[in-house]
Amino acid sequence: MNLRKLILIFSILALTATSCSSDGTTEGSTYTRAGDETPTTTEAPAETAAPAETAAPAEDESSEEGRDELIALLTIVFDLETEEFATCMVDEMQAVSGYSYALLLESTLSEEDEDDLDEIATEVAITCMSDLSLEEIEQLSAMDFDEDDSNLFGDESTVPTLEISSDPNALGAILSVEEIDFTDETIVGWLVTYRSRSVSGEPIQVTGTIVAPNSIATEPRPVLSVAHGTTGMADMCAPSLAYTGEDVELNALVQPLLDDGWVVAASDFEGMGGPGLHPYVVGASEAQGVFDIVRAAQTSPTLGAEGPLIVWGHSQGGHAAMHASQLWQDIAPELDLVGVAAGAPPSQFPFLKDFLMNGAFQGYLIMVAAAFAEVYDELSLETIVEPEYLPLVEELELGCTGHIFEIFNPIPYEDLTSVDDIFGDPAWNARLVENDSNQLPNQTPLIILHGDQDEQIPAGSSGLLLDQICALEGHEHIERILYEGHGHGSAVQAYWSDFMSWIDDRIVGDPVNQENACSTITVPNS
Repeated sequence: MNLRKLILIFSILALTATSCSSDGTTEGSTYTRAGDETPTTTEAPAETAAPAETAAPAEDESSEEGRDELIALLTIVFDLETEEFATCMVDEMQAVSGYSYALLLESTLSEEDEDDLDEIATEVAITCMSDLSLEEIEQLSAMDFDEDDSNLFGDESTVPTLEISSDPNALGAILSVEEIDFTDETIVGWLVTYRSRSVSGEPIQVTGTIVAPNSIATEPRPVLSVAHGTTGMADMCAPSLAYTGEDVELNALVQPLLDDGWVVAASDFEGMGGPGLHPYVVGASEAQGVFDIVRAAQTSPTLGAEGPLIVWGHSQGGHAAMHASQLWQDIAPELDLVGVAAGAPPSQFPFLKDFLMNGAFQGYLIMVAAAFAEVYDELSLETIVEPEYLPLVEELELGCTGHIFEIFNPIPYEDLTSVDDIFGDPAWNARLVENDSNQLPNQTPLIILHGDQDEQIPAGSSGLLLDQICALEGHEHIERILYEGHGHGSAVQAYWSDFMSWIDDRIVGDPVNQENACSTITVPNS
């Protein structure tokens, strides 16, 4: 059985069905659906048994693996408005043939003929015709099918698709979608707007990207959710904008993952590409974005994004990754999060404030203050920023990180602020502590990756972070690797091969190395 044969079978049946009653129902079906309590007719159901040679191999036939993918595939191929007909076909084929859903999917995608399955498909199709509307029957009967057309599997109907969701209120629901024009035809991707939730619990729209191999998944694929580093706070700074236009190139670091069959999803985070100011380093907001973009990818069964999940981020993304590891069971317990990698994660906020003030990255501090004042009702910039500089806060939405640094770095910190120590204000201190990365235990294996010459997030801060997490009750495995001679940016290239090896072990279920638990390994600069 293959798609070419199925199309021919259904087209012929649809042509026949156009002579049926005008309400779109078919006559003469004598088959009783598996699981029905009563026959659909008063006649004895015609028994259709698979010949002995089509008996299912020794595997769990009750497994649902492949079912959703096959339903989606048939719905797409025949351009149906609902999944009722495809669901009937898939379930009946499984029940009558004895094949598992996974084997049926493999057979359907195969170019090989299987006459026994074709015969069953014909009988089942007759049974399921009652699930088609008259319009769908007429549409099927008009399908242009060429027996000699060898390009069926290259047609758009047989490659992964991502559609607007029927329920726009579900977390991860696709609200808008635009395909990315990749130069590499082996991958496919989309710019998406999806449903998420703000820190206050309100439904919001968030943008992002989803990229996958350009083939329909026949089994669950591993997923990497990328948490991006600091780019700014305005919509114009959204990382997904790098994937607009023509002849788009994929980031070279993640290309090997696509080659190995991964799905890669990346949220722009709340407020970047959606309404409002981006809640910079608000941990719960970042973690929500990291998980909901995966839910968005899972709305398409053809992508297979139900496999084991890895979260990775660097810099601000490292902060997001830390909070994802700590809030997983609270935000998205249904996702199979098997590991988190946090590169140069910001922590030790009082220490970071002293390190960044009056330096080349002082602008980060005003970004944090503005974000917290926007998110938390009890906080106000008027209580910590000198009045003459308050109008400059509008600049945060007029440019990205470079622009912010140009505006705020030259201002002496002592002149910019109206308080000696922001951590001396109980309200501000409570929220800053809450959003530090050292307050909660990680709920899944975690690796921290850091360059020892980091000029933005000092390496010593992640050493303290490791010790603090390890002191918390109930934490999962955590380890740290320090890369000698590498700064904030160069560390990513330095640790990438170690990161890839570590996540490969996680997705196949290999145990973590307990010898590395709560310890730091130092890698010399090669």
